[in-house]
Amino acid sequence: MRRRRLLAGLAAASTLATAGCGDDSDEEILEPPAEVVSSELVREHEGTEDESVTVEGVIERTSDEEITYLEVRVRFLDAEGEVLDTTIEQVSDVDDGDRWEFSVDFPDVGERAALVADHEAEVVENP
Repeated sequence: MRRRRLLAGLAAASTLATAGCGDDSDEEILEPPAEVVSSELVREHEGTEDESVTVEGVIERTSDEEITYLEVRVRFLDAEGEVLDTTIEQVSDVDDGDRWEFSVDFPDVGERAALVADHEAEVVENP
């Protein structure tokens, strides 16, 4: 009898936990007010213990809303597409203009930096 109550309780808890997780077409999806329009991997000291990797790029405004703060997230990927590291950096001087340059360094050097084969860069939505 206790087992039935426990199973019934677990089923009810599961139903409550998943409530609201469905597709709700009334919810508005917020988009960042800017997007990465170009980015590239830049290597220095390739093949040495000081090898480093940086992603340099440009973010461009996509809306008319005021922008005073932006962050860019870069995922550094190996040759198989596996994420080696994810780094978020603040983009400076977003008060003026419609385009901003950014630079994000891979946190390791040498052999680990040599593993970086690709990247993904995107603007992070901020409150």
